[in-house]
Amino acid sequence: MRTLNELSHLKETGYGQPYPRYGLSLLWWFAHECVEIDDDGNMISRYDLEDEDFAEEFHNYEELLPIYEPPTPYYELGNLHNPGIMPHHVTQNYDPDVLESNADRIIVSVASDCNDKFDRIYVTHHIGKGGFDENSTYRISQGLIEIIQRMERSEFIRAVKVKQRRNRRRHRR
Repeated sequence: MRTLNELSHLKETGYGQPYPRYGLSLLWWFAHECVEIDDDGNMISRYDLEDEDFAEEFHNYEELLPIYEPPTPYYELGNLHNPGIMPHHVTQNYDPDVLESNADRIIVSVASDCNDKFDRIYVTHHIGKGGFDENSTYRISQGLIEIIQRMERSEFIRAVKVKQRRNRRRHRR
């Protein structure tokens, strides 16, 4: 699985795009409001991962993510059917009749030695009925989280948004 270390890597994936997808807003919110880097360089959760208003347990039935020994718990964020504490800028384009408006997720694994320390962070594309696109699943490095934390939301979105080509027809007279 590819690890994304730079904004350019994230941009190359097209994660969270195009509209009505919301993954870029979700990732920015997560980096700013949910993760704290402590003095030892650990990524600490600012929320209780077992609080269903924050995250849901992710069972990894499809083996989308690595399986570790001892088993590592995974938690999923971003399901807009249960928006919990997510802010309006993440949830604003949600339409229950449009599958892609609820397609982006962040999945975190918890360190075995501490239940509030993130071991790994992933972004993925939920394709419905419990399925995820393994070709659109990436690990997010701590360095990329730190880059995002130094950015304003609009600056971050401008930096990673892929410009969409419009189909323009030329009319000849």
